[in-house]
Amino acid sequence: MHNLQLTEDQDMIVDTVRKFVADAVAPAVLELDEHRRFAKGLFDGLAELGVFGVPVAEANGGAGMGLVPFVAALEAVGAHSGSLARLWIGQAMASAALEASGHAALGEVLGGALATFVAAADGLVLAGGRLQGSAPLCIGGGEAAHFVAIADDGGKSVLVLVDGAKVQRQPLRALGLHSAAPARVTFAGADVTVLASGEAAVAAGRRAELVAWLGTAAAAVGGGLGACEQASKHAGERIAFGKPLLAQEAVQLKLVEARRQIAGARQLAFHAARLADLGQDAVEAALQARIAAVDAMVLAADEAIQIQGGFGYTVEYHVERHYRDGKTLEVLDGGNAALKNRLAALQFA
Repeated sequence: MHNLQLTEDQDMIVDTVRKFVADAVAPAVLELDEHRRFAKGLFDGLAELGVFGVPVAEANGGAGMGLVPFVAALEAVGAHSGSLARLWIGQAMASAALEASGHAALGEVLGGALATFVAAADGLVLAGGRLQGSAPLCIGGGEAAHFVAIADDGGKSVLVLVDGAKVQRQPLRALGLHSAAPARVTFAGADVTVLASGEAAVAAGRRAELVAWLGTAAAAVGGGLGACEQASKHAGERIAFGKPLLAQEAVQLKLVEARRQIAGARQLAFHAARLADLGQDAVEAALQARIAAVDAMVLAADEAIQIQGGFGYTVEYHVERHYRDGKTLEVLDGGNAALKNRLAALQFA
């Protein structure tokens, strides 16, 4: 099977998401982002489509289709809304960890209860059955009903479930992902349900990380393609020196380079997803895809802004939003620098 080829069932899922994006997401995204309104209606729309269960095994209440259609569908969402894409990624991370632990809350999350995942990098500590620490930038944290987190319990990793009513939330004016309810979440002595400990908790955390890297890669590929599409449309309509901007060699080369980098990242994302679905080690490929895709998205959005000139900086045009979202994705999951260090440790250990 070609790296980007989907099965008939997978293609049906992706087509359903694309239609939802065209009908519901695209018309609403600018207003939601400008006014920093939580995209609850759009998130609920994804839940109604049943797509949160796509990568979850049938035995655990999902569709059992794997990560490939998850990646393909997220690309379609990311082309229009980085915020909605990242909410779905957080949902998928929490689902992956809950599935690994076998907890009944998985069914509620698959049904659309907003959940998000707090990784070990945030340094949460479990002491006396209560959780301490904070997640300084938690996407979806301002509205999440459930938090699934990795914490340290006396030197041992534990996977815990936290009721959203038990945490303190401080909404953040993040650079991007405005309609994804970004917040600083503080777990000030919150009581928890321990889902797994030791190696089982570590394994669940690694699965959630893999989902995050693949999902972010797909969302960034979509965002980069969305920026290129907007720039191409503008350049095709804008006349300069007697011909459309799109006929200018300098403009063409900017878009060629952006699309080249996006295409490479896209191949990496699908390759990593296929490896994971085959049960093979996908960590290195997923890290490469995640880093490459976010870099490509930022480049594409930056070039799109330059092509659109002053229009590119206004909220009525999509490219400045794609740029802000891309720069915000850079700092998530520990940040690009830390992810590159992890990749180096894998390759040169």
